[in-house]
Amino acid sequence: MVLDEGVAGDLGGAIRQTRKRLNLSLKELSERSGLTVSQLSKLENGKQRISVDLALKIAGVLHVPVTSFLSAPSVRPLARRSIVRAGTGTRHETRGMVFEVLSSDFRDKSNLFWNVTVTGRSLEETGGWRSHAGEEFLQILSGSLILYTQHYEPLLLETGDSILFDGEMEHGYVCHGDAPTLLFMSNSVRQSIPASFPTAGS
Repeated sequence: MVLDEGVAGDLGGAIRQTRKRLNLSLKELSERSGLTVSQLSKLENGKQRISVDLALKIAGVLHVPVTSFLSAPSVRPLARRSIVRAGTGTRHETRGMVFEVLSSDFRDKSNLFWNVTVTGRSLEETGGWRSHAGEEFLQILSGSLILYTQHYEPLLLETGDSILFDGEMEHGYVCHGDAPTLLFMSNSVRQSIPASFPTAGS
């Protein structure tokens, strides 16, 4: 899947901002991602269209969730669907974690969906603290997980447990127990609340 030109431009700008925030040069990002400096420069300036898979790869190199780069459009077509057979999602590996991206062919969605396997047994092994816009939902499918969040004590989640929290709060994941942890994750990318949704004070 290749993103539309306008979306690609916004995405490129977000990649550039993240790279600069991490004090990485284009050359350093090139060496880590396998893309040429010229390719990265064109991507960051919206002069080259970018696929979701490539966005996922760059997010992995920068150790940030791809939701850091995406925002939801104002208008979406209706009556769409995306089917992913077991084990066929796009795989995206980071330190101590493997993400299986679900429904990557479903364009302009307001949420991203993943099956995630966590093997790292410390925050360092899973890439440390992270944050992103929107909300994050987790449900433990097998094993157990320790969820670290900025304002709360570490939380042990067992098989069947779930949690919804604000993604802008720094958080991190650690596998608990002998077996890897398998969980379902959903990140929202909607940047505004629909007019029909009640807001504070309404």
